[in-house]
Amino acid sequence: LGSSVPLFVVGYVLILICAIDLRWLPVQGFVSFSSDFGKAFARLILPSLALSSVYIALIARMTRASLLDVLNEDFVRTARAKGLRETRVIGIHALGNAMLPLVTMLGMQIGASLGGSVVIESVFAWPGLGRLAYEAINSRDTNLLIGIVLFSSFLVILLNLIVDLLYSWLDPRIEAN
Repeated sequence: LGSSVPLFVVGYVLILICAIDLRWLPVQGFVSFSSDFGKAFARLILPSLALSSVYIALIARMTRASLLDVLNEDFVRTARAKGLRETRVIGIHALGNAMLPLVTMLGMQIGASLGGSVVIESVFAWPGLGRLAYEAINSRDTNLLIGIVLFSSFLVILLNLIVDLLYSWLDPRIEAN
């Protein structure tokens, strides 16, 4: 469900349930963290949940598939044969080796999350880079749009560099060049 429902539908459903029906959270708007931390955090919950719904589903599927592959490896059977507890076998041995495909997938989804932020920021009236890009397109402000694209590209490249460095930290056999 999380992978197939569009982000704006998830946003409106969250607004309907959490803000209108249950009155748990505010619907829209921005409050600075420096002025009121509690209100700012409350207004950040719904957009964060809506934007992360796609990635939560994807991470759950990838984690399951990676763990099933790793649990059939010889080193996991050896760890079980040594008498280690199952939580330690899965938590230390299996999950550490299953993290590489997850880190790869998360690194590739960085650009997609920037694209999804345009929709989410419009739904929740949140001032951000995505909404600024949308307004720059509507007003035909090419200089601002070029600046947003350059900054977003720099951000994607920087985060992909961090992902590459995480590889060598997660698996010492991989060299960082």
